[in-house]
Amino acid sequence: MTDPHHHPATDAVRAGRPPDIEDAPVIAPVQRSVIFEFETAQRFGEVMEDASLGYLYSRIRNPSGDELAGAVAALEGAEGAHCSASGMAAINGALRLLAPLGAGIVAGTRLYGQTHAVLRSRDDVTFVDLDDEAAVARALGGASLLYAETISNPRCDVADLPALAGIAHTAGARLLVDNTMASPVGCRPLALGADLVVHSATKYLNGHSDAVAGVAAGPADLVARLAADEVDTGAMLSPDSAWLVRRGLRTLPLRWERECDNALAIARFLEADSRVAGVFYPGLASHPHHERAGRLLNGAGGVLAFTVTGGRAGGERLMDRVALCLRATSLGGIETTLSHPASTSHRQLSDGELEDAGIDQGMLRLSVGCEDVRDLIADIDQAL
Repeated sequence: MTDPHHHPATDAVRAGRPPDIEDAPVIAPVQRSVIFEFETAQRFGEVMEDASLGYLYSRIRNPSGDELAGAVAALEGAEGAHCSASGMAAINGALRLLAPLGAGIVAGTRLYGQTHAVLRSRDDVTFVDLDDEAAVARALGGASLLYAETISNPRCDVADLPALAGIAHTAGARLLVDNTMASPVGCRPLALGADLVVHSATKYLNGHSDAVAGVAAGPADLVARLAADEVDTGAMLSPDSAWLVRRGLRTLPLRWERECDNALAIARFLEADSRVAGVFYPGLASHPHHERAGRLLNGAGGVLAFTVTGGRAGGERLMDRVALCLRATSLGGIETTLSHPASTSHRQLSDGELEDAGIDQGMLRLSVGCEDVRDLIADIDQAL
């Protein structure tokens, strides 16, 4: 409403705000406001001092981010969650919290390339084969953190999280798990012994390739410390991105089921094709972690890796010939994407590190979407 006593400059800034009504929207609107208004000075002071829950300034907390965090916490079975500007922001925040420089980290050799590069830049990190439990236990002597991916990117190894949690806790260390490739529908690492879980929410949680975001979930005290650290670092998630990820999260169980089914059908097709030299997908009985995947995962995921005959040249020929699959990076979206890990997601790795990670120059990564699997198989078939 317009107050007749106000001048135009005041009305231009303040007029038109709708009144509070009892009827609530089914979908909460994105809350873009950076600042929030208080009814009294006392209430202002209580929120400022954290004596009462409220919103003050969106670098500290925002309703759209809190809604997303609450949904992820529920899916992960966590006491709380905190959202960040990207998956790498969430990972770096968790590393600062659980393993400050010099505290010591043991990490798997098969990790997302950017994560590997971040860990490699420290002088207190030891990379080991997570299947070698004795080597993990030896390396953890004096270290504060064990880092693993539920499903590794891109070879789709499945970490034995209960065993790793036991080894870490016996050594007095914590277990940090990147659950991006499994999603909380595919696995709940906290229930298997992990101390904190991180996600690139850009991937499965969002599912539509239109928002970059990260999230960490775990005990309330750790989440609160992460949030406090982010007030200083400023790696907060924008309200618009939070809203987009929350929107995508509503269909995660449906997308996960479809993408797992599609990926298994494609993996079986590729495994039976003589033009393919190898397939890496835990849903296949031939995968070394097939039994473990059946025990720990709800679905083997929507990502698979495969190598065609002819090495890198053969892989590039296939990439150039696909018509339906998109030549693009990232994963977990409703669209199917095909990429070359050695030159994209793992470009930071040296030849020796690529070999340790089990990635050869001919390997391709397929992130399977929600299209009709018959069309996807036909496209891959003609490209082969």
